[in-house]
Amino acid sequence: MSSIIDGLKPEIVWKHFETLTKIPRPSKHEEKILQYLRTFAEERNLDMREDSTGNIVILRPGSGGGENAPIVIIQSHVDMVDPLNLYIEDGWLRARETTLGADNGIGVAAAMALLEMPSDSQLPPLECLFTVDEETGLTGAFALSGDIIKGRTMLNLDTEDWGEICIGCAGGGDSSINLPTEYIDAPTDFLSFQLSVEGLMGGHSGVDIHEERGNAIVFLSSIMDAVQNQIDCRLVSIQGGDKHNAIPREAFATILVSPESAADAQIIVSKRNDSLSKEFGSMETNLQVNLSGLDDSPDKTLTKDSQTNIISLLRTLPHGVLKYSHDVEGLVETSNN
Repeated sequence: MSSIIDGLKPEIVWKHFETLTKIPRPSKHEEKILQYLRTFAEERNLDMREDSTGNIVILRPGSGGGENAPIVIIQSHVDMVDPLNLYIEDGWLRARETTLGADNGIGVAAAMALLEMPSDSQLPPLECLFTVDEETGLTGAFALSGDIIKGRTMLNLDTEDWGEICIGCAGGGDSSINLPTEYIDAPTDFLSFQLSVEGLMGGHSGVDIHEERGNAIVFLSSIMDAVQNQIDCRLVSIQGGDKHNAIPREAFATILVSPESAADAQIIVSKRNDSLSKEFGSMETNLQVNLSGLDDSPDKTLTKDSQTNIISLLRTLPHGVLKYSHDVEGLVETSNN
């Protein structure tokens, strides 16, 4: 049976990569990929170490004259954001409807390929380190037990710059904001709608932030602000951006609108859609803003004050580049998503 990776070189790397794409491994749920790696090591009689967090190290002795060379650590993370539906376009292996692409399956595949190189290959002793839960906060890296690695030189196989080796580091932080909210009984005669922003490019909040791509949460809050300032509406719920390091591609709000204001609400949303399309049209060509009727009518809505506070907060929080480097042209030093 033919495969999408047939003919790709080096074959051993792409073989492992294709296998990895079929193993579900979302952040914090890496059990299947970790068991796969354990079995991989056992079948090849390779020693393995594991810490309490779930990080795994598979060892390969040096060979081909490299037996006494210093140990080299090869590190990659096993979790990923989106499943991969592969296809080839213009000579590139791509994936449909994904935010972060192969991150970091190709690194895992390369490490596995090194582990099963022929026994006479010229290689130093290797400690292939597979860490967990990178995408949602570098949990595996932060909690890594130093007892499971002995090497002093590490190559991290998780980069976006082809043919380059980076010496340095990047860091990120999460902020949790708790905003007290109050609810009241919903008006019984109001109509229920879903306001949605979809079809944005998204992307990695570190790698792509300088491109000024649209943020669905920012778009949605600006539309909600326009709606609440012009008609009588009630916010029931709002959600969007479920991954901390991915620029939000979609966001949704459930709102109630008085019957006499329903037509006006559609006009306001349509105008905001036109404005956003003009501002981001050459980049966000698939932007879709919709106000759709819902069959179910909720029992509770936020109070006016809570509604205003939430929308104001989302409108105020910064998104995008905050500071560029003064020393390296175009290098983002600080950004927010």
